[in-house]
Amino acid sequence: METEFKYNVNDPSVFDSIVKNAEISKMGIDAVETIDMHAVYFDTEAMDFRKKGIAYRIRQEDDRITATIKWDVTVEDGLHKREEFNLVVNDERFAEAPDIGLFISSEAYDVLYEAAGDRKLRKTISMDYTRKQFKVDTGRSISCISLDTGYIHHADGHDVPISELEIEWYYGNEDDFIRLATYIQNKYDLQTENVSKLQRAYL
Repeated sequence: METEFKYNVNDPSVFDSIVKNAEISKMGIDAVETIDMHAVYFDTEAMDFRKKGIAYRIRQEDDRITATIKWDVTVEDGLHKREEFNLVVNDERFAEAPDIGLFISSEAYDVLYEAAGDRKLRKTISMDYTRKQFKVDTGRSISCISLDTGYIHHADGHDVPISELEIEWYYGNEDDFIRLATYIQNKYDLQTENVSKLQRAYL
């Protein structure tokens, strides 16, 4: 299960302000990481996954390639919850022409097969963005705060900008995670985002 808050940010420098925030600095925080992301989403010709609210993504994070399936999404006031399954692939050939067989030993396979059977997959949407992130340990929960900036690339050639702050719950007390996210949202007057990057690609 993936649980995270999403926020639109007009000024990406808000991330630096959060990093330097005295209250957050009192907590256990990791150094900021910067990761280059290239993500490609796949679906059938009939868009069977999209119709069922499923995302099939292959993402290169610096030198690592990961296949991800997301489904059963619920969203309320910027809080996104969804089932998620990840596999490290590190095979550029598979990343160019994936299938659902990779997930056969997981429940994600059943979700994919029910939606699309063994129909061939094709590329739909791609994204290129840079992620800055750091982990926060409050003593009661561990979360990751990240900023994504870059572009969504449509098949018809036009691009949509990405400027999004995420606060993802990793471990511990969920109410504590929500308190941290609420503090950051109120402190920096952040606007919640109920639409995912992939959903924005089709708007």
